[in-house]
Amino acid sequence: MAEQLASGLWRLEIPLVGNPLKNLNSYLLCGERSLLIDTGFRQQPCREAMERELRSTGVDRDRMDIFLTHLHSDHTGLAPELVRENCRVFISGVDGRRMAAENEEGWRAIYDGYVQEGFSPAEMAALWETNPAKIAGPAPYDRYTYLEDGDEVTYGGRTLRCLLTPGHTPGHLCLYEPKERWLFSGDHVLFHITPNICRWSGVADSLGDYLESLRRLRSLPVSLLLPAHRMETGNAAQRAEELERHHALRLENAVDTVTLHPGLTAYEIAGHMAWSIRCRSWGEFPLTQKFFAVGEALAHLDYLTVRNRVERRWDGACFRYFASGSIEG
Repeated sequence: MAEQLASGLWRLEIPLVGNPLKNLNSYLLCGERSLLIDTGFRQQPCREAMERELRSTGVDRDRMDIFLTHLHSDHTGLAPELVRENCRVFISGVDGRRMAAENEEGWRAIYDGYVQEGFSPAEMAALWETNPAKIAGPAPYDRYTYLEDGDEVTYGGRTLRCLLTPGHTPGHLCLYEPKERWLFSGDHVLFHITPNICRWSGVADSLGDYLESLRRLRSLPVSLLLPAHRMETGNAAQRAEELERHHALRLENAVDTVTLHPGLTAYEIAGHMAWSIRCRSWGEFPLTQKFFAVGEALAHLDYLTVRNRVERRWDGACFRYFASGSIEG
């Protein structure tokens, strides 16, 4: 059953079956017109839980708009089937345009790019049929309403301001309610786990963008932080500092790996890096988790490349990485 957090504010727990994230925290602001924040995968367990949780709040579904913090399928998957006539689905213009452009050709290009970073074609072929980022996203929908940084929406007598926080995705949006100092942080700030920061096409430095977004958050007065996954919450500024330190350590981990083992692919570098996962070796990583780990390694390598600490070189089949100034390879 949905949990009431404050007057007019509910947390809906949506299970992400078989996913290490475990759950999505969807939030509902109720009033004359209501706002649902994030939806879950386009999968039956998410669908059943969402319907059950919404019923328990008594919300008028015909007067319920939807806000998507970002384009990932665990946040967007059910939106087109949940929205009713004369209701709207909000998403940032940056992520919305990317989502509208998604097609099989685009996914092929992403997977081909990962082969160039060291995955085998067989691994990517296996992921083609199982990656929920590709198979559990929203059905085609052409009526998204795009929002930008600083835009405001009002629900349940509360005005919420959009904060563009690129990094986890290029157009990730948080929602901030300044009177109560509530922050709906999506996947920008999480507790117990760290948001995945990966390489994005057309973005030179997604990790740099993310760290800059964290610094923006540190000056924001927040009394209640409402993250999108797990039950943990806490102090927003303190957690932002912890996440900055986490990435500083991971950057040094990447530099050390490239320095000690010049000429590795991103796939091989990821295998040398430290990850919080219960596996004895890189070979035991589930394939989906390898995909996310390599994506995160790439974001860190891009950050280092932009700052001239790492060089990326093409060998005719794969990209390989060297400490800047290395003459090997």
